Amino acid sequence: MLKPASIRCTLSVNPYLKADEKLFFILLLFSSESVLHPGNFALIKENGIQLAKRFRFTKEAAFRALQKLKDEDLLSEITEQGPKGRPKKLRKIGWLNWEKWKGESSPFQSGLLGQSFQLISNRLKKPELVEQAGINNTLFMLLLVLLSRADRSGVVATSSQAKLSEYTGIPRSQVQRRINQLEELGILADVVPGLVEGAILGKPSSVYFLDLNHPILRETGIRADQIPIRGKGSAQTEINQLATRVGRPGLNDRLASITQHAATPIGMKRTRLSPGSWEQNAPDFLKRPAAKRYAQFVIERNAAKLLADPNSILSASEWRDVQDHATRDFVDELTRGQTSKTHRDAENDRMFYSLCADLEELSHQLASLCLKVGKLPKRPSPVGTPPVTYRILPSGTDERTEIRLEQIITST
Repeated sequence: MLKPASIRCTLSVNPYLKADEKLFFILLLFSSESVLHPGNFALIKENGIQLAKRFRFTKEAAFRALQKLKDEDLLSEITEQGPKGRPKKLRKIGWLNWEKWKGESSPFQSGLLGQSFQLISNRLKKPELVEQAGINNTLFMLLLVLLSRADRSGVVATSSQAKLSEYTGIPRSQVQRRINQLEELGILADVVPGLVEGAILGKPSSVYFLDLNHPILRETGIRADQIPIRGKGSAQTEINQLATRVGRPGLNDRLASITQHAATPIGMKRTRLSPGSWEQNAPDFLKRPAAKRYAQFVIERNAAKLLADPNSILSASEWRDVQDHATRDFVDELTRGQTSKTHRDAENDRMFYSLCADLEELSHQLASLCLKVGKLPKRPSPVGTPPVTYRILPSGTDERTEIRLEQIITST
């Protein structure tokens, strides 16, 4: 199915357009594209002043955007002479040119494309929502790109600040400040800072959690319901609470000895998780606060993915039998697929994959706990119901006795 022109524009890169100029063009595409015949655009009969009023731009910004779009051959002007009076200037979308913009090397399929399209529609039909939220044109362009690149649960985990700069037209030096502003406005529920060094994890990008209950996003057809998962009142992190339920430290602790683990046949391996065991035995880099928080985030995110398909959660005995063969996806998630760029000796390699095996099991146990305590569905939703997914907002290393679990429902 062909994506609307406004969405294709959002997911494309034009290094010559600034954020407000690109947003102006997206609004032009949305308002002039034929609903029945995608790719066909009506002539734009409104002048610059009328477009500025309709798009909620200043006159200066609207005329500047129109001139820039004309210079880049994204718009062409046509003079129409009526039966009397002055000639009228019309504008036409130069669609053959902007289709050549550079996009993803592999086409990116967003989980919330419909909501991205609705956000553009609301920008035109309900501008008061944007004004009440305190969002200017630059912030709206950043929000649109984040939503377009988010997965089904409203998490953006594949965009570095450099990439966000390319897609939004915001200078690289200003991206972090704009992200901070979205946080202050409550549109971003949380941000997991990326890592800039470390041989184990590479350089993972920051991860952004959109607040799907914010009015400007709720109006796009997303509903996020809170599902409280409470601990027993102990002032510990959720992972430690869960580990206490799973087992106690002992000789069979998976991370107690690298040598013992390497010499143990696969069929005899057992895991007895204990509070702090994986942290105490992890490489030094993973003990740093930033890396520890990132590892915690990956555990919770992987557990949330398992919640969307409860049938993938194995029993303890089944999981231990296949544990050594089930960590690849988790390693890719933890390292953002950059393991080939890192160097580890054999001992560290065994330790790292042993660590990932325990983290993977920990995410399974966390998902099982959420299913049990949260009374979530035991099987995938029946055909015909709205798509449902789950997410766990990042807990980091702060002490808290409640898992922030959300059920995400999006309208089709």
